[in-house]
Amino acid sequence: NDYMYPTDGERNALGVGLAVPLGDYRYYRLDANHVSYQPLSDDLILKLTADLGLAKGYSGKELPFFKRYFGGGSGSVRGFGNKTLGPLYPNNKAKGGELSVLGSVNIISPAYFFDNSDNMRMSAFIDTGNIYEKTSSIKLGDLRMSAGVSFAYLSPIGAIGIYWSTPILKKSGDIIENFSFSLGTGF
Repeated sequence: NDYMYPTDGERNALGVGLAVPLGDYRYYRLDANHVSYQPLSDDLILKLTADLGLAKGYSGKELPFFKRYFGGGSGSVRGFGNKTLGPLYPNNKAKGGELSVLGSVNIISPAYFFDNSDNMRMSAFIDTGNIYEKTSSIKLGDLRMSAGVSFAYLSPIGAIGIYWSTPILKKSGDIIENFSFSLGTGF
C-alpha cells in the first residue's frame, strides 16, 4: 500500500536463471522471496521475510564465484560482518555458497521521539539464516541469529538505515558487526 513504508499486504517473488551451454558457464539458479506486512495496531506493523536461494553448476561445471550467495550484514543477518556468513577462505574472505536460507521478523513503528516522523521509522528485529557452500552440507545447527533495533530515514537523496544488533546464535570465529548503516534501503 506504500512503496517506501508499507503497512499491509505481501509480496512474493520467484526467480529462475539458467546459463545455457553456449558459453563457458553452466549453472542454474532458483530464488524465492516472501515479504508480508500486517498491522498490529494503528502504529505497529509486523514484517516477516523469508528468502531461499539455490544455485548449482551442471554438466561437470562449478557454480561461478560471481553467482554464489553471500550473507551477513544489512539485507541479510544483521549483527554479522558483511558477506561473512557461510564458508570462508583462511584469510576470512567469503567463499559464497550454493544455498542461502534467510528470514527476519520486524516490529516497525514511527520514530516517536521526533516531532515530525512522517519519513522516519524504527524497528525491533530478529534475523536468522546462513549460507551453505554445498546443498549437501545443510545443518540447521549452523543457522545464525541476531536481534537488534534499527532506524530508517527517507531523505531527499534516498533511504538511510542505521542498525545496532547483537548475535544470539553464533559460532567461534564469526565476524561480528554490531553497528552499521545502509544507503538506499529502509524497511
